[in-house]
Amino acid sequence: MDEQNQLLTLLNRRIAEVAKLIKEQDADGLLIFNQANYRYLTNFTGEEAQLILTAEGDRILLSDSRFAGQIKSQAPGELTVIMKRGSQDDEISKQLKQANLKKVLVEGEFVSAVEFANLQKLNPEIEFVICEELVERVRNVKDDLELAALRQAINISMDSFNGILPLIQPGAIERNIGAKLDYLFKVNGGDGPSFDTIIASGVRSAWAHGVASDKMIEDGDMVVVDFGAFYHGYAADITRTVSVGKVDREMHKIYDIVHEAQRRGIAAAIAGNYGRDVDKAARDYITQQGYGEYFGHGIGHGIGLEIHELCQPALPFGKQKLINNMVHTVEPGIYLPNKGGVRIEDDILVHDQIPETLSTLPKDELISL
Repeated sequence: MDEQNQLLTLLNRRIAEVAKLIKEQDADGLLIFNQANYRYLTNFTGEEAQLILTAEGDRILLSDSRFAGQIKSQAPGELTVIMKRGSQDDEISKQLKQANLKKVLVEGEFVSAVEFANLQKLNPEIEFVICEELVERVRNVKDDLELAALRQAINISMDSFNGILPLIQPGAIERNIGAKLDYLFKVNGGDGPSFDTIIASGVRSAWAHGVASDKMIEDGDMVVVDFGAFYHGYAADITRTVSVGKVDREMHKIYDIVHEAQRRGIAAAIAGNYGRDVDKAARDYITQQGYGEYFGHGIGHGIGLEIHELCQPALPFGKQKLINNMVHTVEPGIYLPNKGGVRIEDDILVHDQIPETLSTLPKDELISL
């Protein structure tokens, strides 16, 4: 099967599964605003569109003339394409009426209260119902094309990290290292960073989201590098902690604790377990070692077309039953205020009872430079 036919087969499967969820809500259609979701169901990557998906699997994509050629090139299969000329809500309303939809689900996370109210006003004969994480329920389990893209995003990220390791030296500026890493993502074949690259050294390594700053790296610093590339829209997310010169003995100690906690968390990432089981396996060990109060965030999240999946209120990672071909992070950390922190993060593929660690950068020992 050639790549185009494979894509169309996978798109049809995705459409059928989302359409089934629409029917389960006793609705006639779903109005999609989230770019990741309409991309998932059409393969169109442009940033300006809305998609109407009916319970019968029909697709109506509304965009504008800037993207006409792109849609024609990227989006295979039966697809009605509307180039918007009037107001967005008027154009959406026209298509909903022509499709004779009476009950329409609307992505609550991606429509404003003003727009939702306007759609109701323009379409008094249609029942609009806010829904949460509908397409995402299908997106949680990755198909073959998605897994291939994720693997490539992770490989690009790892190659790029190895390219900046020699730069992490006393006198280097966090921001400069981050800029080089972002540059290497593209040089190595990626689409750029999947989030703001974190380079946090010294006391800033205790900041869980300490994005690269103007701070100069000093001898004795721990440096947390949290990074990932996009590849064909799919995001990697990896963290390594590096030591520069001789670091405090306690920092070595907490590195070993975080490493063991992560090992336990990954071992729990098996089909049939829940995200909370992964969290508990790692968190209990950190707590037993006396550092529980210094691990304040969750153990992980899904990755895919968005850098943070399986972490929204409607689909929190902790309550999610793990299913084969889900991909998620395992990222325990210990953060000592005014001293420094450690985090180790890898991307994990759920595969029966043997989780596969997709990111394979060294971590058995603290990386010392």
